[in-house]
Amino acid sequence: MMKSRLSSFLIVSMMQVTVWGQLDPKAQFESANAAYTSGDYAAAIAGYESIVLEHMHFESEFNLGNAHYKLAQWGPAILHYERAALLSPSNADVKTNLALANAKIKDRIESLPSNGILDIWERITAPGRYRFWARVMMLAWTLGFGALAWRIWVVRIENRRLLGSSATVLIAVGLAAMLMTRMASLRIESSKSAIVMATESAVRNEPGSNGMTLFMLHEGAKVTVIERNASHWKVQLANGNTGWISNEDLTEV
Repeated sequence: MMKSRLSSFLIVSMMQVTVWGQLDPKAQFESANAAYTSGDYAAAIAGYESIVLEHMHFESEFNLGNAHYKLAQWGPAILHYERAALLSPSNADVKTNLALANAKIKDRIESLPSNGILDIWERITAPGRYRFWARVMMLAWTLGFGALAWRIWVVRIENRRLLGSSATVLIAVGLAAMLMTRMASLRIESSKSAIVMATESAVRNEPGSNGMTLFMLHEGAKVTVIERNASHWKVQLANGNTGWISNEDLTEV
């Protein structure tokens, strides 16, 4: 009995220590901001990273980019600006800072002509639109099912038809918003972009060091991962060029 009580006490004590040891995310963010303001960018980076390890947080990703930029760490700066852009694709500050960071790197890669319809679809289903579409879905369904419920109590045929039609449209809008929410969620989960973190990395015609070097990439270059094996990833650049690169030199967005 004594052993059982002691065991229970130890478990409860451990749980309390764990809870007390966890900082409130808001307090962590404010602490990291204070470190950033004072010029202690390494401490700020550690603080912001502890937040983004737990959950997606736009402000922390953006500030991580800023802190790495201050330290002239272009690869990590671009990585976190790209992650911030995923969460808020239309944010002007992210676009500006990402352009400034990209201006610091060695590689200049021209993009292929864009597909207008595809670009529109990507903007609509951008990961940063997830919350917007989720709210639209909930609002449309609440109003739609509310209209259906109200229809039961309405006597006049004309009003019943109007409520029925309105409910149908609202529920359809909710279903469309649910699809958009799912697409945005999938893009968060399956982002295929990666940033070169090594100072310099060879892109070869086949995986492994025996392959012929096609070209070199440098820190901060952005690629799209199209195939993977244990040690190398096949990547594609914005200009359409492809090749294999060591996965140790890349970090996924």
